Amino acid sequence: MTRRSASRPPGLSRRRFLGLSGTAVGLWGGIRGAWGGSGGRRLSVDDPSLLPPFERLHFPVLRLPVVTTNGDKVPIAVEMTHPMEPGHYVTSVHVVNERDPVPSKGVFHFSPGNGQVYLSYQARLDHGRSDVLVMAECNLHGRWSSTQSVTIPDGKGGCAAAPPPGRTAGAEILPPRIRIPQLVKHGRIRRDEIIDVQLVIRHPNRTGLAVRNGKFVQEAEPFYLREMEAFFGAERVSRFATTSALSDDPFITFRLRAMREGLLRVLLTNSRGQQFEATHHVRLS
Repeated sequence: MTRRSASRPPGLSRRRFLGLSGTAVGLWGGIRGAWGGSGGRRLSVDDPSLLPPFERLHFPVLRLPVVTTNGDKVPIAVEMTHPMEPGHYVTSVHVVNERDPVPSKGVFHFSPGNGQVYLSYQARLDHGRSDVLVMAECNLHGRWSSTQSVTIPDGKGGCAAAPPPGRTAGAEILPPRIRIPQLVKHGRIRRDEIIDVQLVIRHPNRTGLAVRNGKFVQEAEPFYLREMEAFFGAERVSRFATTSALSDDPFITFRLRAMREGLLRVLLTNSRGQQFEATHHVRLS
């Protein structure tokens, strides 16, 4: 795999770039260093079905718009056909845009309890054309990655965008809500069925960055949802480490294998240590 260096906007010093987003940039630096080691495979194909079976199994499919006019809320989806079994599963997925001042768009940890690697959410991406990178880690076969290009016109949002009118860092935070579309559509959940867990969230997310004279400046403390944990019964099945690049009010979807009846609990923690919880009793029929 070819190593790549994180780029930064013109006029932004390396020292300032590394200090902009605190934990978010530090998180990206650590994972980027680990990714540069041996064993990583980067695949670039237009049609994953043309890959040999072993590579197709490990190919992380990244879906996002080719062009979007809203850099504040870019829909991102990641999906893999990889098995999720106790002895062979995908442990994590990391989404990155190296050109952005907050390059990490989240690190998402999975377990066999998810049943399938699927994730959709919304994040801030900055203007211009860039390649978004998704990196997946298999517990047996190492690291695999792929890229997808996206173009965002100048002035259409991003990591340093101002809050929408009437929306501030502390405005209207509501407890999250869980929706399961299979239950709404069919009225039941069967044993071992893989279900979509949709999380409806009302929470602002701010990088605290602004652009002054062509440079990114840290004008305020970042405020954002930094972690989401999903528990099914006593087992933690997922942990998502998000960054200040997360969009306002993100709508997050992941999957869960309904192996048994039990309490599904999702716990959100923001950068100020505040916690918010949603629960749903999974009953089988």
